[in-house]
Amino acid sequence: MAKQLILLFFILINIGCTKDVVTDFNSAVNYNNYKTYEFATFSTTQATTLDGKRIEDAIATQLYTKGLTGVNDNADLLVRHSIVEQSDFQTYGTSFGFGYRHRSVGVAYSTPTQIREYRYGKIIVELIDTETNNVIWRSTSQRRLTETMTPSSRKSFIDNQINEMFKEYPPQ
Repeated sequence: MAKQLILLFFILINIGCTKDVVTDFNSAVNYNNYKTYEFATFSTTQATTLDGKRIEDAIATQLYTKGLTGVNDNADLLVRHSIVEQSDFQTYGTSFGFGYRHRSVGVAYSTPTQIREYRYGKIIVELIDTETNNVIWRSTSQRRLTETMTPSSRKSFIDNQINEMFKEYPPQ
């Protein structure tokens, strides 16, 4: 029993320590050299989505607090962001029952037979050095942006995730 409690304790600690975002960066880059940024443009036929605008506003706020200035051209950094759509499958419909008949009892269990696709998005932000055209910093949200969120909860979610992404920018 003690071994099971210790195992459960370590599992709960690991769950509590999981990060909301995963960040990768080029450690050879001097991030203090970057003073300006601009957002990557989408094609002329592609409109900025509502969530795209929320992401850009949150990124602009974070970069402003880090001392970077937004410009329209000739920036030091190009900011590219996206929401990568993913899906999982969820099963449901489990049933349990029992019955009896003259001098016999039966128990039955039915495994899930119905499957529902659960779609969500993960936010990705990349910073690109405009001189070398190389990605120097990249962060990915591990939490899920779902279709069922209200506009206010989507904004709050995006602000929170972008804040987590830029918490340790520039990298040391």
